[in-house]
Amino acid sequence: KLIKENNAIEVHLEGVESYLLSPGKPMLPMIIKNIELPFGVKNIKISFKPGEIYNMPIDSKVAPTPLALPLSYDGIIPYYKDEMVYRSNKPYPAEWYQYRIGCGLNKNNEHVTFVSLHIFPVRYVPSKDMLEVLENADITIIYDQPDYNPFPETSQYDLVIIAPQVFSQALQPLIDHKNNMGVKTILKTTEEIYQEYQGRDKPEQIKYFIKDALEQWVIKYVLLVGGLKSMIYSKPRDDANQGSRDWYLPVRYTNLYDSPRFPLSEETIHDPGIISDLYYADIYREGGEFESWDHNNDGIFAAWGKPGVENDTGLDFYPDVALGRLACRSVDEVKTVVNKIIRYESTSLSDKPWFKKMIVVSGDGFLDQQDLNIKWDTNGLPDGEYTIYAQSINPEGEKGPIDVIHVTLDKTKPTNLTFNHDDHLNPALQNGYPAIPIAEIVSVSNGNTLGNTDYQYTPSEREAYCNEFYHWANISYIGGVLTIRGKSYDPRPYGNVTSIHVWVNNSNGETVFSDWRNNTEMYYEGEWTTGEKALYNRGGALYYMPDDFEKEILWTSNGKFKGQDDVINAIDQGSGFLFFSGHGSPNVWADHYPG
Repeated sequence: KLIKENNAIEVHLEGVESYLLSPGKPMLPMIIKNIELPFGVKNIKISFKPGEIYNMPIDSKVAPTPLALPLSYDGIIPYYKDEMVYRSNKPYPAEWYQYRIGCGLNKNNEHVTFVSLHIFPVRYVPSKDMLEVLENADITIIYDQPDYNPFPETSQYDLVIIAPQVFSQALQPLIDHKNNMGVKTILKTTEEIYQEYQGRDKPEQIKYFIKDALEQWVIKYVLLVGGLKSMIYSKPRDDANQGSRDWYLPVRYTNLYDSPRFPLSEETIHDPGIISDLYYADIYREGGEFESWDHNNDGIFAAWGKPGVENDTGLDFYPDVALGRLACRSVDEVKTVVNKIIRYESTSLSDKPWFKKMIVVSGDGFLDQQDLNIKWDTNGLPDGEYTIYAQSINPEGEKGPIDVIHVTLDKTKPTNLTFNHDDHLNPALQNGYPAIPIAEIVSVSNGNTLGNTDYQYTPSEREAYCNEFYHWANISYIGGVLTIRGKSYDPRPYGNVTSIHVWVNNSNGETVFSDWRNNTEMYYEGEWTTGEKALYNRGGALYYMPDDFEKEILWTSNGKFKGQDDVINAIDQGSGFLFFSGHGSPNVWADHYPG
């Protein structure tokens, strides 16, 4: 099925919901086949023989995959086209399929080998404006059986708890509770592990113990207990790979250097790796071999894009055991969490009617206002009093209040311009949210003079949040041309599009200038992340929740998140799931009102 929209073609296949998504490259259907083989099989070979193929001419280019919403210098860029691909005379993608192999747990909690096939039934030849459509294919997989099964048939323990000795007494009630419930549980202290197991660092020693527990005890679950010892004095990262010294239970850091195209150059900004407890759960790789996360043995774990370091390619990433962490920072915290777990598990589901409810809390994470960049040329106009008006309108045709700025044009005096950012005082917002569309002129203020001198000013981040990236608030009056900048937004849930009309009248009420910026975008990022709708084929959290779950939405834009009391009161009523999306640290969490 071909859908033509905005002079581009979207390609869809009935019953296929997955797509090849590579930003800027053609978005094409993708069939995913996950095949399970016995754990530890080796020498896997895949034969893919295409069947009947026919060519389909098209009269427009295939739509490119949109970029994830970036923080950029030039505002939101919904689409980016990879010109090298779109000028090519070769099919995209180059092959009819791709695959990856790994070891992990299937839905029945069984250790298996996964072969994940990504089949591309439609390929695109851009220079010929043609689609190649694959009708059928023969796929054959051959492999060698494993030498042995490392897992005994009977399980000695179900759950192993790993914690420092200092937490052992506080954890004993949980161990007793689990054993009484039929979950065979044992505690292994970090001190014992460090004495009994070898490894390049403490996280690897712990991982080797987990491997041993899988192969000796056939455990199903691992619970790590221990967080950072102090939020004030502790150093979370000892070196590139680990945090151990100041942690009750060590963490593995990845060395994934995220160097995004936006907002700055890769030499300027990156994310130098993150904590990942998946490291402890990902025990095996293809063939049942130990998954070290350091395939090239250079001592840098999970490296990708790190300057001067070879990438660790082909990491497995499939968990081989169900693993979680209680990041407790003290014995008292361990006692509190243990008591909560026991109380929760000792209560029947019928006594927890709140369980099938998800609470989401969020607002507007970033001020991603597009630069309006409206140019009013005052040359040729007589000196006098002028009034600048601005009004926003949403796609439903609802108009907001008119923002009014009175200025004087006087070429006998020097220019006097000041930054003006006070839309929070707009009467339309005084009764809370949701509200009608808001227009706000910031690059000129009431009483300012447009004179005979040029003037430029860049507001600080404190004055104009995210102006460093979007330049939405810069003041500029050069050669008699005033650049009118400001904000246009729709302060309601999913209100991401508005149009803004700016016009200027002289003292006689005659319009001397008029301009529009249509369909300007401003996203309340956290609300899309937590919400029920999909954006660019990516749904928010509630989009994926079962229909029988109650959904309580605390957003700044719907007026239900005005402060911490709103959140506390909602949590007090109970919920099985809780999702915050905003700005946070270990001590503080917050988010912004729309705009």
